[in-house]
Amino acid sequence: MSRPGGRAVKPAASALGGLLVQVASRSGRGAALAGVWRQVVGETVARHSVPRRFEAGMLVVACDAAQWRDSLEAQRPALLARIQAVVGEASVRSLVFQWP
Repeated sequence: MSRPGGRAVKPAASALGGLLVQVASRSGRGAALAGVWRQVVGETVARHSVPRRFEAGMLVVACDAAQWRDSLEAQRPALLARIQAVVGEASVRSLVFQWP
């Protein structure tokens, strides 16, 4: 979308996602991206996975079971594309899924 004068207007969700990424980057805590994560993966998956750290474009997501980690690993390209659509392509460049 663009407004008169040729400047592009970002959808509100994208602007908010970008703000959350800035907060997460400054703090190094992925928890600031928990709402975006829930939006991207849905309620069921969000109950079993949570963003823990965000550094240098890498979002580290903790999973509560090896099966959830493996499932999310298999979906990594699609999840990365979906999260980038919300927060911007340059913000989150990689996803890492961990299980203790």
